[in-house]
Formats: sequence, C-alpha cells, structure tokens
Amino acid sequence: MVATGVHILVGLALVVLVVRSDRPEPYLVAALAAAVPDIDTFVFRPLIELGYVSSLLWSHRGLTHSLLGGVVIVALLSPFGPWRAAAVGFGSHVVLDTLSGGVRLFAPVDQTLYGISLDWLLLNAITSVLAITMILGGLLDMKYDFGRWLPRRFPTPSLEWFR
Repeated sequence: MVATGVHILVGLALVVLVVRSDRPEPYLVAALAAAVPDIDTFVFRPLIELGYVSSLLWSHRGLTHSLLGGVVIVALLSPFGPWRAAAVGFGSHVVLDTLSGGVRLFAPVDQTLYGISLDWLLLNAITSVLAITMILGGLLDMKYDFGRWLPRRFPTPSLEWFR
C-alpha cells in the first residue's frame, strides 16, 4: 500500500512538471485529488462493519479508485482549480495503487482487480525520492528559468552544412 504522503508528493511533482503555475490552486487541487481516493478507508469501513453495505464496490480500492470515481472527484475539485491538475493527481494515485496490489478500475460495471503487486516499502521509497527530485528540479527551473539557455529554433540539418 502506498502511503498517502507519497501519493501527494507524486501528484505535486507531476503538476510541477506539467502545469508549471505561479498560482497555488493547481497544486492544492492535485494534492487533494491524490489524497481523496483513500477516503474509502474512513468512510466505507465503518459502513461495512456495521452491516449497512456489503460489496467489493465499497471496499478499499473499489469505487473511489475507479474511473467513475475519478470523474466525480475531478468534477468536484474543478471549481477550486484546473481540472487537469485534479486529473493528474487522481491518475497518479490510481497508477501507484495499480502497482501496489491493484484497483477495481471499472468498479460499478466490473469487479475485477487490475494491477500487480510490488513491494510496498521499495515502491514508497523509490517514488518518494523521484517525486522530491522532480519537485526540486521543477521549482529550480521555475526560479532560474533554465529553458532560456536552450536553443529556440531547431539546428540546421547536417546536409545543409555542405551547401
């Protein structure tokens, strides 16, 4: 199981790379979208234990980790920031959970668990290091604008050197 903090770090790192905004909204929306799917452990578990619901749909990595759950989460968070940031945060959560045991991706229609099971400690450590590196690199690039040193036009093909 991937830790919630790692989900948030990866969501933030991807938004730093994809969105690159000076405003805080995309980062907040991505962090929330990366953390919200695990709310099923707090909301659905008591309902299952009390006997109100009894289905794989309401279990952990069920409905809140499905594509339908993603559409609902992105729609609920889009008034607070860009929907793309919410989609990146939710997508990163589902991909990491797919690598650490599986998710019910098509939950209301199909109850199949899709994914593989990697060592959770190794997965948490590697993704944390990569996410922190991506965040720091993106923040440094935003501050110092390393893109200005890159050539703005394509170099001439080598055949044109001989003309």
